[in-house]
Order: sequence, then structure tokens, then C-alpha cells
Amino acid sequence: MADNVVDMVVVECDGYTVALLCGEIDCHTVPDLHGRLRRLLVRLDRPLIVDMSGVAFCDGSALRMFSAVEGECSRRRVPLAVVGLREYLEGLFRAFGLHERIPLCTTHQDARWCLLPLSDAEIAAWPTG
Repeated sequence: MADNVVDMVVVECDGYTVALLCGEIDCHTVPDLHGRLRRLLVRLDRPLIVDMSGVAFCDGSALRMFSAVEGECSRRRVPLAVVGLREYLEGLFRAFGLHERIPLCTTHQDARWCLLPLSDAEIAAWPTG
């Protein structure tokens, strides 16, 4: 029997944190994954990007978990974005209405643009014209 685990690797970046997920998120794996994400949020005080590019499947319990995680992030004032959703998974997130509360981004750079305010120096460095 296969392990009912979703791998999660946490990468601390400059100004934000990335949680890379790999596996299938379903009613068997949600309890453990949700617990690990909650423990991560307890110590987090900066934006969180959840990378779903390694997730092949998720069911309704996964969508409910992401709704709960978004609520916890909102209460803790931790901006949240999701990147790397496969097309059909993005459709599920949209059908469930999660895209209205969680930015669904194509790349990490897109997510950073959504979550991290630019500094005055970064704005001043933009080419004009």
C-alpha cells in the first residue's frame, strides 16, 4: 500500500516563503498536510506562495482545506498565493470560488508581484518610455 502523504518542502526566500507540494491531495492526505501548513503559518510573518506544480490530483477535501488555509492566512495577515496549478485543478479552484480569495498565479514571479509591494527604489528603476 502506498503512503498517504503529500511531500512538502519549505523554502525561505528573501521576503516570502514557498511551500512546494508534491503528491495527491485527497481525504486521506488532507489531515496531515493541513496540520503541516497550519504549523508553518504559526511561525510565518511574511507572504506564502504554495507551489502546486507537483500535485497531480486533489478532491473536494483539498479545496475545503485551501479555503481554511486562506482563512487562517487572512486572520494572521499573511498574504497567500498559489502557483503551478494544472489546468483542470485551476478549473476546480475557480469552480469552488477560491480564485476570488487566493491569487492563482502561473509563475513564482507573478505571485511575488501579487503579494510583495515594490519598494520606491524598484519603482524608480523601471524604464520609462
